[in-house]
Amino acid sequence: MFPVQLLIIGGGASGLAAAATAFSMGIKQIAILERLPRVGKKILATGNGRCNLSHDSVSVQNYQGSYDPTEILMQFGSAENFFSALGLYCRTDQEGRIYPYSLSASAVLDALRLACENVQLFCNTSVKDLFFHSGKWHALTESGQEFSADSVIFSAGGIVQPKFGTDGSAWKILERLQIPIVQGKPILCPLLSEKKLLQPLKGLRVKASVTLCRQKNYLSTEIGEIQFTEKAISGICIFNLSSCFIHQPTEYFLSVNFFPELDVPEIISRLYACQAVRCSSSCVDMLSGLLLKPLAGVILKQANISVSMPCSELSALQIRKIALLCHEFHFPILGTVKEQAQATAGGVHGSALDQHLQVKQFPRLCITGEAVDIHAPCGGYQLHWAWASGYSAGKFLSER
Repeated sequence: MFPVQLLIIGGGASGLAAAATAFSMGIKQIAILERLPRVGKKILATGNGRCNLSHDSVSVQNYQGSYDPTEILMQFGSAENFFSALGLYCRTDQEGRIYPYSLSASAVLDALRLACENVQLFCNTSVKDLFFHSGKWHALTESGQEFSADSVIFSAGGIVQPKFGTDGSAWKILERLQIPIVQGKPILCPLLSEKKLLQPLKGLRVKASVTLCRQKNYLSTEIGEIQFTEKAISGICIFNLSSCFIHQPTEYFLSVNFFPELDVPEIISRLYACQAVRCSSSCVDMLSGLLLKPLAGVILKQANISVSMPCSELSALQIRKIALLCHEFHFPILGTVKEQAQATAGGVHGSALDQHLQVKQFPRLCITGEAVDIHAPCGGYQLHWAWASGYSAGKFLSER
């Protein structure tokens, strides 16, 4: 038996934030159980290795799910202040994304590890069961160890990215305690589409407006750079739309506007201008004045127009058809690239938690991070929730 005051299951972002907070507020016997060989591995991969740790416009409106984060976000305040207290300074880019000043994710992990240097870390340790007995929480590990604790924080992450230790297997511990859980799904990921449309576009990056649609309903729109691969469409705007599925992804399609700053008559006007200047050129060469050639070829094929046809032969109806496709090009959605998902939607249902993230039916058991049914778009909002929820749980339990 290994007794501690606070046991944290999961050494990711929220678990480390919780440990750093609880230790600074007086809990000295803290143990983190992490299934991977080291803590914080996922932190190192965020923001392309730079760790987009927050955003300067975080608000309740950025979050979706069954849990209301209002009090947690208000209590936590600024991620910059949180990390400044740990000796880490930050910078903000033009889009409002906050990074460590060194632009290195390792600096964020170092700040948390230094704050937890007196916390006992048990890596390569998977928890198989958790139960309450004789006034204490008890955790049993796969290797046969038993830990007892006054309080527990469950911060074992979501269901995606198993290489970072988050495959959802730890959620079974909560299910055995009959804590209500919203089934998890991968979000912030590329979307699969038809190969015949994507193969000619492989490797292209295009600024566009993208709308998620279901049947004739336009649901949500994002503007940004989209990236094409052989099988999928990617980019931050696509990632954000991947969070909006209520039904099966295959019931939706993407409507892409390659000229978001123009309406259809303005696109038609530019097409006529290109036709006049390049009257002796092929259709694809004419369109290259407006679009990347591979994209021009795909649009012409969709319009049933030969790329090699002299553009002088284009009719008014064909010009209009090209303009409409530039304004609304439909990509069917065939699924999500789950293995590239950055986050999880789902987790412990908000109705099961109080304003401190404590499970209502189990005093001194708190849930943090992606294990809570709450999610947000790209831009640092997910990590901000990790820090805020870990801070709140650590502070709450240190005051009990």
